[in-house]
Amino acid sequence: MYNKAFFALIVIILFISSLFQNYVAHNSSFSVWFLLQIVVFVSVSGYGMLITRSRIRHGVRLPKIEIKKIIVFGIKSSIVMGIYFAFQSLILGYVSNLLDFPPFDFKDMLLELPETLNMLYTHNPVDTIIFVVVGTIIFYTTTFFMEIALAKLADTKNLSSAFDLKSIKRSIDVIGWRNYAKEYTMIIFVIVALSYLISFDSAFLILDSIVGMILSFLIFVTQYLGIGAVYCKIKDLESEMS
Repeated sequence: MYNKAFFALIVIILFISSLFQNYVAHNSSFSVWFLLQIVVFVSVSGYGMLITRSRIRHGVRLPKIEIKKIIVFGIKSSIVMGIYFAFQSLILGYVSNLLDFPPFDFKDMLLELPETLNMLYTHNPVDTIIFVVVGTIIFYTTTFFMEIALAKLADTKNLSSAFDLKSIKRSIDVIGWRNYAKEYTMIIFVIVALSYLISFDSAFLILDSIVGMILSFLIFVTQYLGIGAVYCKIKDLESEMS
């Protein structure tokens, strides 16, 4: 489905980037390392937006690496994610602190399931139920809005469209909140499954690094393809309704 040679090229680029980041982390000041992390995040999220944009347009191949578009999309998507994550963290942090729980993070809770179960077991049952139910609702709702916001940004290139909450809600209503929840839950479980695979070690350090990089890239692609796939379905449904 995707160009294998291009996929291999991207994995190699990411592998070299990872080695460079490790070198900087151990041989440079914190400010240099922090600046590098910003550059990497902007670059990765920018290319992720190109993947989302391609999927919205029914693309079946990884998009070309276009530096200008990656930088522009990367900066805009970083702003969008920063604001939505800040809002989500603020609400979830308040709920968690109120019930005397650590910060709610759905993906981390699944990745660290034994610790999560132990944490839930040691708390008051009523508080635990409220924490899980309310935390999950807040997490899904805010994430739904952020994902569609990113999809609209990828589709229109317009930063303001990512904060048009009425338009975002209408888009979610088109696909249905329950259907969206199913779609997003599947994406989460794929990401969690791939993340578990990364934790397995072999006797060969280089092989672990390569496999880990490939799996990390698949996690990254799954996330942004998922955003594009959901919004592509929404646009198709809107076309049928008009």
